[in-house]
Amino acid sequence: MTDCLGTSNGGSPTEDSELILTAFLLGLTALYADDSTVRVGVFVLFRPAELVLSPIPAGLIELETDEGNIVMEGAQSARLRFSGSQVECRAGGRVIHSRALRTKPRAGAVSEFTLGVPGKIERRFRGVLEVAAGTGSLIPVVKMQRETAVASALAAESPPGASMEALKAQAVAMRSYYAAERGRHQGYDFCDSTHCQFLREPPQPDSVFSHATEATRGLVLAYRGATIPGFFAASCGGRTHSLEQVGMRAEGYPYYSVECAYCRRNAREWETRLPAAEGTAPLQEGPSEKLRLRITRELGWSAIPGNHFSVTPDGDMFVVRGRGAGHGVGLCQQGAAGMALSGAGFLDILRHYFPNTQLAAVPSGP
Repeated sequence: MTDCLGTSNGGSPTEDSELILTAFLLGLTALYADDSTVRVGVFVLFRPAELVLSPIPAGLIELETDEGNIVMEGAQSARLRFSGSQVECRAGGRVIHSRALRTKPRAGAVSEFTLGVPGKIERRFRGVLEVAAGTGSLIPVVKMQRETAVASALAAESPPGASMEALKAQAVAMRSYYAAERGRHQGYDFCDSTHCQFLREPPQPDSVFSHATEATRGLVLAYRGATIPGFFAASCGGRTHSLEQVGMRAEGYPYYSVECAYCRRNAREWETRLPAAEGTAPLQEGPSEKLRLRITRELGWSAIPGNHFSVTPDGDMFVVRGRGAGHGVGLCQQGAAGMALSGAGFLDILRHYFPNTQLAAVPSGP
């Protein structure tokens, strides 16, 4: 059962009808709920050769290895090192070599732990940790509930001060992405970088991110009966792009180009000068996300901040003038924030940025 976000030329539904609709869909989600999980590769940008695993305060971890289980509690920790084709684990005075290791969920308990790359980063996770030896580094993967991933990514990706309705709209888009784009990496579904969706540790239960996730629990965007990946960008510059407009092939939902009035008035303007060369010449033909990413990797992320731009030759240079930031496809975070400030609900925001889609309960199954 779905509700069309649709293309009706009539006005937005009343607040009461939106509440009734949302309650109905949330009821469906509860009725057909499943324990869907996603497998997220973490610390992928660090390619860690060493990890430190610890229980949370007053917590307990049981670690399964090829040579038996290890139980850690309190201030105890395990130091994991890459050792050829195996993982070396040092914990409690023991040294174990295992092809892989895994935290064992305990009945009736939420599995939480702290994982870190020594001297670089440490994060708290909720789920089951799996660590294997890859090519020259360890591969840590956290199997977590999809809703945990949504709340964690929402906390990491949302602009400061975003209102509840904008957060709810983005939570639906993010959940749709997790539901539609599984298997983006060999060995796990998603990474924790912006290649997939940036993900930090789970927010506190009383945070706005947890509330926005819970308020939309299980709701996704669908097009012609299939869940779509909910793309979003920081600021479209005044109008979003279709996939075709940024050189991407549409296999399903085309991501229509829609006007974004708030960004048109408020998007940050930028100007850069780039060498006129073979690699930058295609910029004159219009936006291409593949080209933009290649140029920014070579010249820095400020070279082409977004896909809303014009190019003017100037001797042996190109002057690139633009507005906004990001690929500009799907939900515009700045525009969604502006709509919410003007009184729009999350359904209004989703209708605007994802026309012709439907709001649906997440499909059952893994």
